[in-house]
Amino acid sequence: MTQQERATARRDEIIRAAAAEFDEVGYAAASLSSIAARLNRTKGAMSYHFSSKGSLAQEVAAYHFRQWDGVLAAIRAEGFSGLEATIVLSFVVSARFRDDVLVRAGMRLQHDAGLTDVELPKPFVWWTNMTRELLEEGRDLGQLPAEGDLDAAAEVLVEAFIGVQQISHRLTGARDIDQRVTNYWVLLLPGLGVANGSELVARLGSAAAEF
Repeated sequence: MTQQERATARRDEIIRAAAAEFDEVGYAAASLSSIAARLNRTKGAMSYHFSSKGSLAQEVAAYHFRQWDGVLAAIRAEGFSGLEATIVLSFVVSARFRDDVLVRAGMRLQHDAGLTDVELPKPFVWWTNMTRELLEEGRDLGQLPAEGDLDAAAEVLVEAFIGVQQISHRLTGARDIDQRVTNYWVLLLPGLGVANGSELVARLGSAAAEF
């Protein structure tokens, strides 16, 4: 391993330790010292890579956001689009939320009240915009009825999905999140004008395991 590769590996290790700290205690309660303790290092040893807790929060948030365009591209490459792509993506996001501390921490940082001095993307706007675009595509494809307020639909879908993630995480460590996401879609699809969605959700939920 070259010196640059070792430096990159150490940097990634620090980011993941910071994510674990943010996920467990939140941004305000986390500190560079507590993050360093997770790695059995001193705070000074981390300063070469990150000089502040805020810079670590920005890196964790950046990791959270930059993966989803690639995930959606992979979903599209398998022939899913519009509403179907939205449903598949939701199962992929929920699985990564369950399994990847960086994803959980990135989500928590979006609504952490202690983040008053760190510039991060405005909470949830990116997700709402993506969902709105996919719903419009679904309407164009005939997956959704021509009538209906897609702006309101996108907002409600994102708001409810965030709740599903947080409740599942707090109550079961997200072990039941697949079932909760299934319930979420089965109950909300009729409001989007899609009847008898149980079979659709089961099929797309199974397809999500490939991503």
